[in-house]
Amino acid sequence: MPFAIYVPFFPGHEPNVIFSREAEIADYSAYLALAEQTTSAAVFEAEVPADGPVVDAGCGGGRWLVRLHQRGRRMIGLDMHRPVLQHLREQAPAVPVLCAAVTALPFQADALAALISLGVVEHTEAGPAAALREFARVLRPGGRLLLSVPFNNLLRRLVVNHWYRRYNSRWAGRGYYFVEYRFTRREILAALRRAGIRPLSCHPHDLKPPHNVGLVADLNMLSIRFEQEGAALRLRLPHGGEWRLQGWRALAARLLYRFSPWLGAAEILVVAEKPGASR
Repeated sequence: MPFAIYVPFFPGHEPNVIFSREAEIADYSAYLALAEQTTSAAVFEAEVPADGPVVDAGCGGGRWLVRLHQRGRRMIGLDMHRPVLQHLREQAPAVPVLCAAVTALPFQADALAALISLGVVEHTEAGPAAALREFARVLRPGGRLLLSVPFNNLLRRLVVNHWYRRYNSRWAGRGYYFVEYRFTRREILAALRRAGIRPLSCHPHDLKPPHNVGLVADLNMLSIRFEQEGAALRLRLPHGGEWRLQGWRALAARLLYRFSPWLGAAEILVVAEKPGASR
């Protein structure tokens, strides 16, 4: 079973406040530039076709949406958070965007040359099956899927997961709410096959040191707390600082990356296709 992550939220505070913060990007140029620091950047160039429409499902602030649009792909952004889409429309007005859920895509069957979905399908407690079936429906035969989900890497299995079990997971349903699943390679490949999608290759998906999304995300989510402010509770969310590590944390990220990019990778990126005719 994928490893479930829970964090402390209370009535009146929606867990998705964490994931809508890309509506508040202060330096959009720096945000886009981080794409070049991603370990899997070359995979997008090689695998996203230029001969048909490509949807970024759950596009957030649009880092990959805009990057690929600038490189000649016919991109369409899709997200369910309206403030995020409004910010994206202001920053990249030439890129069309739609408001919809990944489980109900507003496209006909076999319509898309490719679909990208990065860090999205893991946020449904029922699992990713409904979204993956929808991806299979809208992709044309031979169409590419680039899917990333949180990776249950070795560091997490040996160390981090035990912290979550001790401090967060035991409170599930008692003030702590589900945030995401983290998958091993075998688990996400099996989910794709059940949806009728054929995996082709897997890649570690994170930023190169001294940046690291996985380490920063784990430190942040274990630090989420509520603080008393008068008669009210205020949610204290730590900031990613552009996912940059300092001091011994940066050194640890470099050592992990040098030994193997998989050890500390935040996500696993799977390239897959809908069976059928070639592109």
